[in-house]
Amino acid sequence: MKTPQLKFKTLIFLLLVGFAFASCGNANKKEALVESRFLKNTEAWKITGDANGGKGEQAEASFDGGVQDGYIFAKDDAAGGTWYFSAPQAYLGDKSNFYGATLNFSLFQHSAMKDQFENNDVIFKNGEKKITYAFKNYPKQDWTAYSIPIDAVNNWMKGNFDNEAPATKEDIKAVLSNVTEFWIRGEYESGSDEGGLDEVEITKN
Repeated sequence: MKTPQLKFKTLIFLLLVGFAFASCGNANKKEALVESRFLKNTEAWKITGDANGGKGEQAEASFDGGVQDGYIFAKDDAAGGTWYFSAPQAYLGDKSNFYGATLNFSLFQHSAMKDQFENNDVIFKNGEKKITYAFKNYPKQDWTAYSIPIDAVNNWMKGNFDNEAPATKEDIKAVLSNVTEFWIRGEYESGSDEGGLDEVEITKN
């Protein structure tokens, strides 16, 4: 039988262990600087490019499916060009704190998957200045997760897609100091397709 003193020491030990685990969890927890979960609506995300059959810039939302209970999507008009998901005001303006953070999101594409084409997959713009990122793998028919550190050592580029150069820390910070547009590509197939976006967040330790 444990004595009261031994019980007290055991309780203190368990409390200290619990505190250590909690402190470790908090140390590893990432802060979401901005996020979009699409649980109730499109959260003001729009579409830029040839998609959604003349419905203007509005993305469509579905609350049946998604990575977690909701997502946005668009259907290609197959009229030439490349369409993108365009972020709302929460992602724009002075976003200097995005440098060193990580961009996370999930995509799917419903297409023939026979004529995929290369282009910029992520674009941040500050007026005429822009930085871009290209994936090494295209989205699949099911949700495909991406995690992209925003810094000068992770293959961010500057310039146009057919005439790019590696973006320096200064290049990236110059764009993030006043983000006027932030796009994530939704179209990967030459021909008709549909693309979906979910679980967008930019996190920092």
